[in-house]
Amino acid sequence: MLPAHFTLYKEHHTYTLFRLELTPSLPALFLRPRKFSPPYPTFFFLHYYRGSKENLLPLAQEFAKNGFAALAIDMEYHGERRKEGRDLLSTDLKDDLLAFRRTLDSALLSLEFLETWEEIDKGAIYFLGVSLGAILGVTVCREYRRFQKAIFVVGGGNLETLIAESMLDSIVEIRYDLRRRGIPIREATQDFHDFEPLFSVRHLSSAPLLFLNATHDEIVPQGCTFDLYEAAPSPKKLSWFPAGHGLLFAPTFRISRRIVEFALEKNV
Repeated sequence: MLPAHFTLYKEHHTYTLFRLELTPSLPALFLRPRKFSPPYPTFFFLHYYRGSKENLLPLAQEFAKNGFAALAIDMEYHGERRKEGRDLLSTDLKDDLLAFRRTLDSALLSLEFLETWEEIDKGAIYFLGVSLGAILGVTVCREYRRFQKAIFVVGGGNLETLIAESMLDSIVEIRYDLRRRGIPIREATQDFHDFEPLFSVRHLSSAPLLFLNATHDEIVPQGCTFDLYEAAPSPKKLSWFPAGHGLLFAPTFRISRRIVEFALEKNV
């Protein structure tokens, strides 16, 4: 049975999508497969920078036809949580850090909701993060040790290298602002230690990890991916694709299918 605060968002022959409010300031989307019975294995999804919880939609059919439910939230300053003049990646690093923390808190609250709902298979909750959602997601996985598996798409670690080399416009602005003020990048990233994927990944449990990355990515440098993969505990798998940062939605590589196949795989 659905909680009373669910409202219909979209109907499809393989799934039903609902909007809900986990709190008055935390909207979410819940994907429910139509041809399967609960309890459902479930993906918790964190979108990419400048995206929203609605980025779940291109994945919905693949998830639903394989019996997976999914819960997606907006990160701070994204989607329905957007605030004029505020950004999760800005030159106001103190506010950025607070926004990171609020995103983490929102993710943990969402996972707490999943654990208390009888339609969810508590032993089959999977993490899926894309780009910034993957980068922040490593820390979500550190704090929530009960994911069955975790999938990181075009993510990476080493925030110092990311700020020094990424060509994302917001990060370029941060880089030049630090240079203008004479602040070394290493010093600027020290306050973000708790969100450094290289730190967080070392504290993960034995849940299998999948890294899906793009060889032509100008947003997340390859060195960041290799650093994160090398720091991660086993079992783990890294796959490269000849694509750019938009790998998730490149039809040639069927990334949504690879995500589901990894989740269903018995022996990783």
